[in-house]
Amino acid sequence: MDAEAPRTHTRTAYTDADGGRWCEVHLDTYRLPSGAETVRHRIRVGGGRIGVVILARRGDDILLVRQWRPTVGRWAWELPRGFGETDPASDALRELAEETGLSGTTATVLAYLDVDSGMLENEVAVVEVQVPGDHPLRPGWAGDGEIAQARWWSPHDITTAIRTGDLRDTFTLAALGASDATRRGRPSG
Repeated sequence: MDAEAPRTHTRTAYTDADGGRWCEVHLDTYRLPSGAETVRHRIRVGGGRIGVVILARRGDDILLVRQWRPTVGRWAWELPRGFGETDPASDALRELAEETGLSGTTATVLAYLDVDSGMLENEVAVVEVQVPGDHPLRPGWAGDGEIAQARWWSPHDITTAIRTGDLRDTFTLAALGASDATRRGRPSG
């Protein structure tokens, strides 16, 4: 078994004005098994709460939302997501309603992700939500208008968007992979 590298020192480099409610950056010193020390950045968002990425399904179709992502300077199609407040299934249902106006019938946690294990501390739950076919989409209806569009994508459309580079968000790609692995592992019949 590999030896662990214990953290020997932490220094907070940044905490937001809300006392770390949204973002904290820490510089951690670790002692490697060789005895050498190394310093790494660790980012905690949302006060360390678990995040959720929502794989909303209507039959085989999957819901993607489009929003401006200033960090990368472009519009992005991605799965809805947000910070947790209670438990991942309830949080996914709440976030989906806030961002799209949709009500899910069931919510199932499929996996937990470390979306950037080299820097981001928070884990993210992938939650699959079943949505009845007759519910209309109302992107950003109850929120702050961050969602510009929302639409249902067929598996073929998603595959094409991944191949062309139009769908490249890490949360989305990892959640789609987790969903695919879960579906392949289910007994047929």
